[in-house]
Amino acid sequence: MIKFIQNTGEFFSSNYFDEDFSRKVLEKTGYAAEDQKVFQKRISRLKDKYFRYKQLLIDGKLRTKDRITETHHFHTLVLNALGYPGDLPEYSSLFHVDETTVLPIRNTLYRGEQPHLMVMEMQPLFKQGDEDPDGLFEQQYHSEEESSQNPPQKYHRSQWSNVFKVPEGLKISPMVVNESVSRLFLMDLQQRPKFILLMAGNRYFLLEQEKWFRGSYLEFDLEELFNETAVKKDYYALFYALLAKETLAPGSEIVLMEQLEENSHKSAYEVTKDLKEGVIHAVEALANEAVFSWETQGFKVEDIEADTLKNECLNYVYRLLFLFYAESRNDLDILPADDAVYQHGYSLEMLRDLEQVPLNTASSQNGYFFHESLNRLFQLLSTGYREKDTDNRSFKVRHLDSPLFDNDKLEILPKVKIRNVIWQDIILQLSLSRKKKGKTRGRISYANLGINQLGSVYESLLAFRGFFAESDYIEVHRKRKPNESSEKVSKNEGSHLVPRIRIDDFHYDEVFRDRHDELRVIKKGTFIYRLSGRDRQKSASYYTPEVLTQTTVKYTLKPILERVKNGEIKALELLELKILEPAMGAAAFHNEVINQLAEAYLLYRQEEKKQKVAPDKYRESCRK
Repeated sequence: MIKFIQNTGEFFSSNYFDEDFSRKVLEKTGYAAEDQKVFQKRISRLKDKYFRYKQLLIDGKLRTKDRITETHHFHTLVLNALGYPGDLPEYSSLFHVDETTVLPIRNTLYRGEQPHLMVMEMQPLFKQGDEDPDGLFEQQYHSEEESSQNPPQKYHRSQWSNVFKVPEGLKISPMVVNESVSRLFLMDLQQRPKFILLMAGNRYFLLEQEKWFRGSYLEFDLEELFNETAVKKDYYALFYALLAKETLAPGSEIVLMEQLEENSHKSAYEVTKDLKEGVIHAVEALANEAVFSWETQGFKVEDIEADTLKNECLNYVYRLLFLFYAESRNDLDILPADDAVYQHGYSLEMLRDLEQVPLNTASSQNGYFFHESLNRLFQLLSTGYREKDTDNRSFKVRHLDSPLFDNDKLEILPKVKIRNVIWQDIILQLSLSRKKKGKTRGRISYANLGINQLGSVYESLLAFRGFFAESDYIEVHRKRKPNESSEKVSKNEGSHLVPRIRIDDFHYDEVFRDRHDELRVIKKGTFIYRLSGRDRQKSASYYTPEVLTQTTVKYTLKPILERVKNGEIKALELLELKILEPAMGAAAFHNEVINQLAEAYLLYRQEEKKQKVAPDKYRESCRK
């Protein structure tokens, strides 16, 4: 992963912000290779200047005022390299919040008459001795506390006097940096910017108005950039592309960041499709392995009902999806994912690390390490582990009062054992995105999967049915065009299963063939998990897209929220609303109502109490 960028609060979806992020951004800019070399030179020239600046601040024993001044000068170099008018700060006329207060805005860039990007500065974030610097949510421009100490107090506007001067009769407010940012983003539409570039010597923050109040922003570590570019030269161009004037505040109608945001959403959609394919593969693999194990033990396959087997395999796959999600979200406090004993002895993540390890011997392929590990983990969730032990220093797991992990409700799978080679393949299919031409497979980030994405996978599978092939089957699809593969046609437009004896009824290019042009035959007795269009119509199992749930809920809540806005009811009363949606399905509407009510409650409750929730606390407040 890219170390010099911190994707805090999922500014970009984790599935988009991956090891391939640099290539995706640079391709979207449209910069030719020669252009990228120019940008690389601009930023790489800062390297020696940066380390001289750092040495001066760390070893120079400078006063706070001098540290700020030197940092301001270094910011000028960085801004010039990024194409901004770094030599022309606009501090001669500070930005008025109201008649008596100002904020130190270094530059404001417009799109038409609308402020689009503001550049601000704060003190550098170098560590001094053993003391960590005050970060984005602690640092101030000024403290009203009087001090007669020498040197002066930690924050005082006089320390900025070589950079900007506050005119007589005016004050800086808000004084804390993050509150100043929030104030700017809450200004009237004609005054507030879309982006703020906040510079802190060795660290740079890119803040976007809507994402800021959800605790999301990008943080760039300049020193880490210089370290990483020893191996990845294109990171210089990536730094430039994300922060430069011509991409953040261009003269054209297209803003790169808006394009990247759109692609980030598309990436999340692609991951949902990949996950659905992984689930289908996992159900078929698990079911056929269960049949193999069932027969090995001397049981009759005729005793297995296809629909029961399908449901039980789905149960196991849903267990895995739940565990992937629970282990990736420590804030849910379901599993002790940070505990070393749990990590190495019980966790699904431990098995996920083995997903691509070659199983070269028959014993490793046909052993049951994966199976035994997963059964132990399933048991932890079913019964709990030391949950009432107050003196226990080891990890604890609360049992889940849910049928999902209750083996007593299953007839077939508790009686079979699944070999390593099958479990490894299933975990791999649920862990990695599908391989696309010219691209490597990336890990699916379950931490970033929303309930709507998981719900989409769940509901799309309600119309699938499981059955045993009554004869040899082949797959047919619409006629392929020249140089078009069966995989592409089948994936994009679907296919149908027909008995193999009907092969002569179809054109050669209508029959599914693999990349080696070999006919794919599904043998008699194989378990198949496929979509039934007729079943889907009868069950009315159509998943509602997120854009529709958002719009429907928005206008359903509108008259209620207008009453809160007009003062007819209080924000607290929003938490007392009862929500009813009889055709619940995967709870897409329920989830959207909860999300929108939580945000509305925070918005109006802040107005009532005349207090603001800090952006770094926003997500936690919404969950509460």
